[in-house]
Amino acid sequence: MRRLAARWARAIVAGGLLGLACPAAALQPDKPFRDYVGDTWGVEHGLPQISVLAIAQDRGGYLWLGSQGGLARYDGSRFVQFGQEDAPELASHVLALHSDGEGRLWIGTSQGLLLHRDGRFQAIPVVAGPDQAQGSFPIRAFAEGDDGLRIAGPDGVYATDGARLVLHHPLDGPALSLLPGADGLWVGSTGRVFRIGADGVQAHPLPAGAALAQVSSLAEDAGGDLWAGTAQGLYRYRQGAWQRMDDGPVDALLGDRDGNLWVAGTQALLRFRDGRLVERIHDLPGSRSIRSLHEDRDGNLWLGSLTDGVTRLWDGWTTRLGREQGLRNPLLWAIARGRDGEVWVGGSDGVDVYRDGRFHARVAGARLPHPEAYSLLVEDGQAWIGTRSGAAVLRGDRVEVPPALAPLRGAQVNGIVRDRGGRLWFATTNGLFVLHPDGRVEHYTEEQGLGDRRVRVLHETRDGRLLVGTYRGLYEWRDGRILATGERTGLDGATMVTAFHELEDGRWVIGSTSGEDLRVYDGQRWIALGREQGIPANIAFHIASANGHLWVAGMRGVYRVPLAELERAIAGRGPAAAEIVINSGADRAGGQPDKCCNGAGNGRGLLVGDTLWLPTREGALLLDTGKVQARGVEPRALIERLRVRDEWRYPGPGAALELPLGVRDLKFEFTVPSFRPMHPVQLRYRLAGYDEDWRDLDAPHLRNATYTNLPPGQYQFEVADFGLADPAAQAARLTLSVPPRWHETLVFRLLLPLMLGGAVYLAYVGLQRRHARQRAALEQLVQERTRDLQAANARLEALSFTDPLTGLHNRRYLSRQIPADLSFYERDAAYQAGTEVVVFALLDVDHFKAINDTHGHAAGDRVLEQLGALLTALVRKGDYVARWGGEEFLLVFRPLPRGSVAQIGTRLCAEIAAHVFELDDGGSHRLTASVGLIESPLFPEVPRLLGWEQMVTLADRALYRAKSAGRHTWAAFRPRAGAQPPQGMTAFEGDPSWLVEAGLVELFGPDGPLALRQD
Repeated sequence: MRRLAARWARAIVAGGLLGLACPAAALQPDKPFRDYVGDTWGVEHGLPQISVLAIAQDRGGYLWLGSQGGLARYDGSRFVQFGQEDAPELASHVLALHSDGEGRLWIGTSQGLLLHRDGRFQAIPVVAGPDQAQGSFPIRAFAEGDDGLRIAGPDGVYATDGARLVLHHPLDGPALSLLPGADGLWVGSTGRVFRIGADGVQAHPLPAGAALAQVSSLAEDAGGDLWAGTAQGLYRYRQGAWQRMDDGPVDALLGDRDGNLWVAGTQALLRFRDGRLVERIHDLPGSRSIRSLHEDRDGNLWLGSLTDGVTRLWDGWTTRLGREQGLRNPLLWAIARGRDGEVWVGGSDGVDVYRDGRFHARVAGARLPHPEAYSLLVEDGQAWIGTRSGAAVLRGDRVEVPPALAPLRGAQVNGIVRDRGGRLWFATTNGLFVLHPDGRVEHYTEEQGLGDRRVRVLHETRDGRLLVGTYRGLYEWRDGRILATGERTGLDGATMVTAFHELEDGRWVIGSTSGEDLRVYDGQRWIALGREQGIPANIAFHIASANGHLWVAGMRGVYRVPLAELERAIAGRGPAAAEIVINSGADRAGGQPDKCCNGAGNGRGLLVGDTLWLPTREGALLLDTGKVQARGVEPRALIERLRVRDEWRYPGPGAALELPLGVRDLKFEFTVPSFRPMHPVQLRYRLAGYDEDWRDLDAPHLRNATYTNLPPGQYQFEVADFGLADPAAQAARLTLSVPPRWHETLVFRLLLPLMLGGAVYLAYVGLQRRHARQRAALEQLVQERTRDLQAANARLEALSFTDPLTGLHNRRYLSRQIPADLSFYERDAAYQAGTEVVVFALLDVDHFKAINDTHGHAAGDRVLEQLGALLTALVRKGDYVARWGGEEFLLVFRPLPRGSVAQIGTRLCAEIAAHVFELDDGGSHRLTASVGLIESPLFPEVPRLLGWEQMVTLADRALYRAKSAGRHTWAAFRPRAGAQPPQGMTAFEGDPSWLVEAGLVELFGPDGPLALRQD
């Protein structure tokens, strides 16, 4: 099969690629699926229904999503739903979508064809011939060329003029899928594929075993071969013959712009390249039950799922190395350069070495003074390992703790540095230690001049100065003395130094917890670079220079600043254009959501070529500093509609609007359809002729503006994206005029002096001006009060539903949310049948009082915070983790297969027992928990027998049994075999323990049934 012909290519560019001369790159082909960034949206975000069966992008940039329960339009910020109230056909399944070159959206549903344009829906009826069946039929596929739009039908290919649907190419079989080809149109049917061209219709039957297979999807790969997806497998048409490429059922196909062929199967998502299967993706987020595939104009891949909503897949910056590459424990603290391209990593269970694409165990944690390798220095023939309790040296395969390092025992070693004089320096929580070449050890604390003995980071400058960053200030070691270099140069003595970097010209850059900003020392003074200078808030753990940027990694993620922009900010000539790269809770939008980074100190990052290695709690995060993130298509601001009185108007491009006489109140709705994660939209608007300057949105998702009591005159409403280099060039504009009332006309003003005299006229003009000032002031006051009230309400609601210590949901939130969720799940067939259940797990920390008694209540609170974060990481998106009270947590799992409680209980106990909890004094603690579980509904025949609070009561009773069984275990209730509630009982409101006494339920644990205790 040859490449697409020019006439079809022009049509596809106009309709599918939206007239782009230079589209953005597609997904990086050699990157594993797991390393792409996936963002998922579901019903909770605005989708009308969870199953996304069709995806298309229109000329304006909107993404349209068809589901089993209506249609949604997405602009990157908010979903707008369309349902049966907009068009009766939208009550059915939306099976196919297509945006044509004129900006119209064609919608194929299970009840027929719809057209959407200018904000309205229009049903397109079928004009049947004498031998055709009357009535509508499901529309499953579209194709567009120079000769118009083609639609798949039950007896061939149809055409439309926008008002009716007529049979254009009758076929001996149904048209199930369409694909434009070089010499015609390919049509997938039952057991064969037709080609409709200038020379007529040709049939290409599938192999004999697939004579009844329905070709539901067609695609072309980078080599020009035709691919057909069926329920009986995947086929490729090459050199006049079909080849079976995979046996699994196929639901969707897509050839992207970079040569990948994506195959959505029932059991897996496949990726082919150059005709070869390069990846089979099983059960990863975004890859399950895919029914639709779409590549947008920015190169993002959208995957519509039958069960998980829609997922956007994009390259991102990173690759993550962890257990799949052989890492024993993914919690890492330090990274160091080894020999011959090796990279050494220190983690919570010793040291591993990365070479030849795999991690190899080097030193087990049990062989070290403390299992956690917190800092590293790799030298020829030996490696120094700092732990949370002293240091050791590895020579060959032998681990030694030299007697000279005995004073370090008990101290956390944050960094190890070898200076040019051969001295070995140790930054610890118990001061600064130096091991001289002759074996002498010196120890520096407050008595020797440090303001705080807790040393975090060490750095030897290019001119040989040894700088010491502590919890309180910056110091320098010089000829055996400690100098307060920070205070002497103007740095606040209370500044905690978390990272150090030296620019090429010798200037120092430090990270600090004070304001989470950067400080730059130019040899004479310190310059603070924070939010006002365009620098994101972030406690820096590692700073590096690469590819013309300063890269800063810390608690909130990673950002980069062009060095030229950094110079501008240092000189005070304006803010730096910092860009969020990895967003782990940054104070601004944008970037790749991911987890980063761990701990301040030396060895918290390593630049190998263009790759920045960072230690995280989920392995090593590799960031490509040389990657060029294509901006893709510059999105254009759009004025969607204008509300005049009680009517919405949809202005066209370049339209001018004259308002009816007396209309002075207007509401504008606008947006910028954009799906570029690295370039968040920064919308501003103004009414030229009324507003003196551009206005910011009250909130990113509130993309509207309201004006009241406008004076007569000529105006221009403008919307622009200030995230672009030239916002005004891409602004959307709407010209409008407000006509004057009779007493506001020029004629009236000319006659008024003759009728009332000059004094009355002057008084009138003064009155008008005063009213204008009062109106502006009142409007501003109303807007300010409205914003304040909205913000206060939002804060109050968040506080009332959130536990202040852990940030988790509380009982109040669950009381409001769980009944609604259970009502939703009761409409699911699997839930009704009892094969899927909601699981309640009540968890209690064992011997928690001992932590408070031994380490204090602050340490106990810190442990609860970490436990909340651990539990949140263990559950799926959509599950709930709530603090139930004290050291008790309630986990609510959305529907799972019945019988999952054993797996859940075992995993919770194991993960908590394996986790190391940090204490305020730098130490660590391990703990266990007991868990009580129950599945809802207990009896599928009576799903509402017990309310959710009663289910938690039973889970609490199971928890009590787990505690009495020795703790660090789980217990759960389940229906006793053959047991049924009393006939006719559908709901019970009292104490659910009667189920236990009546023998309807039994208690079981890891080893089987448990005896019920009555004490």
